[in-house]
Amino acid sequence: MRSVVIADAGPLIALSRIDALDVLRHLFGQVLVTEEVRDEALPAADYLGKALIAQAFEAGWLVCPGPFETSWQPTNPGLDAGERSAIAVALKMPDCLLIIDDRAGRAEAKSHHIAIIGTAAVIGLAKLQGLIPAARPVLDRLQPAGYFIHPRIIEAVLQDIGE
Repeated sequence: MRSVVIADAGPLIALSRIDALDVLRHLFGQVLVTEEVRDEALPAADYLGKALIAQAFEAGWLVCPGPFETSWQPTNPGLDAGERSAIAVALKMPDCLLIIDDRAGRAEAKSHHIAIIGTAAVIGLAKLQGLIPAARPVLDRLQPAGYFIHPRIIEAVLQDIGE
């Protein structure tokens, strides 16, 4: 297991919308987020799953330690503030794992040799670790909850875990 796990907002929101956010705690113990990610995940407007994210912060396993100073700028200027900040922090923490789904963000992280995992693979890992009985039903709840992961990615994860 990686010593530090950092998350972007998208996976947090996706997992919270399908009531599966706690999978992150069981898999990784503590998950670090930047202020920008926290602000994206806990906007003023309410949404399905927001309360689960707030509860994770209150429980102490989802942690925002404060501002991270960096002058790093991404190659792709189209990354949002959360993605930029999560990658910038990952660059400062060797041997970390970054949970990120955005295609441009993943490409940027990979270009800097940051280990990444996406929401679909997190769900697959949860199945392999015995935290959920099957991954497909959980993955099938993402799109109706407003979170799109390409079917090829979902099928690849399911094939990798033998479902």
